[in-house]
Amino acid sequence: HLSEEKLEYNIRYANALLKPVTHTRKTFQPANKKLIKWGFGNTAYLLKNNLEGQLHSGKLLQALLQTVQSLGVYVFNNTEVKDCLHVNERIVVNTEQGFDLSTNQVLVCTNAFAKELLPQLDVVPARGQVLLTSPIDTLPWNGSFHSEGGYYYFRNLGKRVLLGGARHKAFTEESSTEFGLTDTVQGHLEKYLREVILTNHKKAFTIDHRWSGIMAMGSDKMPIIKEISPGIFCAVRMSGMGVSLAPVIGKKIARMMLD
Repeated sequence: HLSEEKLEYNIRYANALLKPVTHTRKTFQPANKKLIKWGFGNTAYLLKNNLEGQLHSGKLLQALLQTVQSLGVYVFNNTEVKDCLHVNERIVVNTEQGFDLSTNQVLVCTNAFAKELLPQLDVVPARGQVLLTSPIDTLPWNGSFHSEGGYYYFRNLGKRVLLGGARHKAFTEESSTEFGLTDTVQGHLEKYLREVILTNHKKAFTIDHRWSGIMAMGSDKMPIIKEISPGIFCAVRMSGMGVSLAPVIGKKIARMMLD
C-alpha cells in the first residue's frame, strides 16, 4: 500500500539513477489517467516508460541462428551433453547421442540447466508460466507492463494479450527444471487477467495457448560469468533478464575467452 508521496520520491530517485544511462530526466512518469481508459482494475498507480520496447523472441532467435551459421558456426540441435572432461590437455564433450567433441575451450550457457554440467554453481531454476488470449478487437492499449514487483508481466501481441508470472504464488512448486503447467499458477494468471487486465472484456476472449519456460535465479541478481576450470567457462544465471542482458554478457564472455 504505497503512499502517493512515497511513490513520487521513488520516481525521482529512480529517474536520477537512470539519467546517465537513458539521457533523459524523466524515464518514468505517472500515467494514472489511462487506468480508467484502459480498463485496468485493482490498480492504484500506473507509470509509463517511453524507452521500453517489445521484441518478437521467435524472430530474434531466427535472426541469431542465421547470423552464426553465416559465420561458419555449426549448430547441433537435440544433442544432450553428458559432461565435459579434461583429457590430455584437451576438453572432451561427451553427448548422449553417442559421439564426442574435442576442443580447447567450452562455454556453458544453458542458464537454469547449467548445474547438470557444473553442479557447484549457485543456480536455482525458476519456472515461468505463460498464457496467450484469442484476439480482442477492442483491446484499448498497446505496450509492455509489469506489476507486483515484476512477478506479473503482460504485453499485447497484436490484438492478443500475453500474460506470464504468478511464480510468487508457488515459489517451491515453480523451482523446477521440468517444463509444464500447474492449476495453481494458471488459475492465478486467469484471475489476474479477469480482475486487472481485461475487466471490460470478460466474455470477449478465450485462452488459446499456454506454455512454460525455465529461468535461472540465485543468491543475488548478478550473472555468473567466469572460468570454472582451465578452458571451461560459463555465462549463466540471468535472473529472468536474459533477453536484455545477453548482448552485454555475450561480449564480456567472448573477450574473456579470447584473452
